[in-house]
Amino acid sequence: MLLKLIIIVAFIITGCNKDDDKKEEQGCVKEENYFEAQFDGQTIEPYYNQGGGIGRYTLSFSRCVDNENDWLLTINTENDIGFDFSLIGLTGIGNYNISAGNPEHIAVTCAVKTSIYIEDQDSNSYTFISSSNGTIEITGYDNSLGILIGTFTAELVSTADPSVKKTITGEFNLNKSTLDKTIKPCWL
Repeated sequence: MLLKLIIIVAFIITGCNKDDDKKEEQGCVKEENYFEAQFDGQTIEPYYNQGGGIGRYTLSFSRCVDNENDWLLTINTENDIGFDFSLIGLTGIGNYNISAGNPEHIAVTCAVKTSIYIEDQDSNSYTFISSSNGTIEITGYDNSLGILIGTFTAELVSTADPSVKKTITGEFNLNKSTLDKTIKPCWL
C-alpha cells in the first residue's frame, strides 16, 4: 500500500509542467536575482540545474577581487551557452559604456573593461564578444548590499568572423545579499 502511495505521489509531482503551474496567478514574478537577454533569436537566461539530488541556480554575481566597484555576472543556460558580463567601475545610478571584449580573456576572472562574452561551453571557446558599441543603464544600485538593477544593449562580434555583428539586449535585477543558488526560483 505504501509503495502504491509513493508511486501515485511521484506521478502527481512529475505530471505538472511549466505551462500549467499558473505561477503568475499565484504571485510568482521575476522581482529579484534574475537576468534575461535576447540575442540572435533566442533568450539567454540562467536555469536551475538539477541532478543527483543536488540543484543549483546557474546565475552567479560577485565582486571582482581588485575593486569593490567591479562586478562579474555569469550564467549558464540549458543549451550550454555561457554568458560573462564584467561590469567595471560602477559607482551608482547612471549610464556606462560597454567596451570591446578581449578574445584572450579568461572567463572565470573579471575583464579589465566593461565587456560581454558569450561562450560555447561544449568547445570552451568564445563565439561572440562585445564591440565598443553598447551601453548599460543602471537604474538601481547599492554597493554595500550588492544590489544592481539595470538594462543594457550592445553589439556583439563573432570571434570566428569579425564581419558578423549581432545585437544583444537585456535586463537584470541582482542582489548579492539574497542570491541563494541552492533554491530554485519560483518562475522556473
